[in-house]
Amino acid sequence: MTFELSTLLLVLLLAVILTVYNQRQASALRGVERLVQDFVAMQIRDRRTRHIEGLATRIDPLDWLARQVSAELEQPVSISEVMRVMHEIRAVELRASSGQRVIVSILPKSDIMRFDRRLRAAGKQKNAAERVASFASRPLLGKSRWGWGVQTIEQVMSQTNEFFDLEAEAVAERLGLKWDKPSRLWFHVVK
Repeated sequence: MTFELSTLLLVLLLAVILTVYNQRQASALRGVERLVQDFVAMQIRDRRTRHIEGLATRIDPLDWLARQVSAELEQPVSISEVMRVMHEIRAVELRASSGQRVIVSILPKSDIMRFDRRLRAAGKQKNAAERVASFASRPLLGKSRWGWGVQTIEQVMSQTNEFFDLEAEAVAERLGLKWDKPSRLWFHVVK
């Protein structure tokens, strides 16, 4: 009986020693994990800092936007001009060389459609000045009241590259918009 009791005590003592040792090892491994994560974060920060230097002057906004929208289309799109910039909804309307219009915004299609409905409602005013003003601010999605005939492409930072937000902000700055490092952009291609 004493032998069994002493064996049991030795097994319990060994279990306590192994538990303490394993906790110390786990703590040390968590410390190493934090060091590696901090090192990787520092490398990413350094790459992003180097990439952002002079980005606003060297990036071609139309080319960058064309590459982003073409990534999801069957046929590549070449953007020829900026038609208008809508500061109210932080969007830009572009004309593609194929005749299509591309609306780029940080807002989804549902928000653009709500904005278009407000513009249509404002266009029903009676006096001439209000009708001229509403003509100048025609709906972005054209005659599409329900979003038909509009192909929406969503580009997300996690699916493109680690510089997406920096490049998008530089493009917006060159176009006169403020997008504040967006993590996603919507491209609405109107046929």
